Amino acid sequence: MGHGMSHAEYEKIISDAVREHCNNGGSLLNIALNNIKKEYVYEFDYTYPEDMKKNLIDKAHQAMQNGKELPEGIRLTKVIFRN
Repeated sequence: MGHGMSHAEYEKIISDAVREHCNNGGSLLNIALNNIKKEYVYEFDYTYPEDMKKNLIDKAHQAMQNGKELPEGIRLTKVIFRN
């Protein structure tokens, strides 16, 4: 049995996205105030039905909010900030 994506792994992806956004003229304040739309891009280990993908995404968001490892079967690959 494998492991889910670690906090350090997804934290680097999110940090890189924040850095890229700010380097391109985006506002760190808007991110901090949650005034910016974010798109999370995931990869799945297997081909899952849509309802299972949504469930894994919901669990992944909860895990990230709590600084926990992501559930097995899903990996965050990119975060896109939109003005």
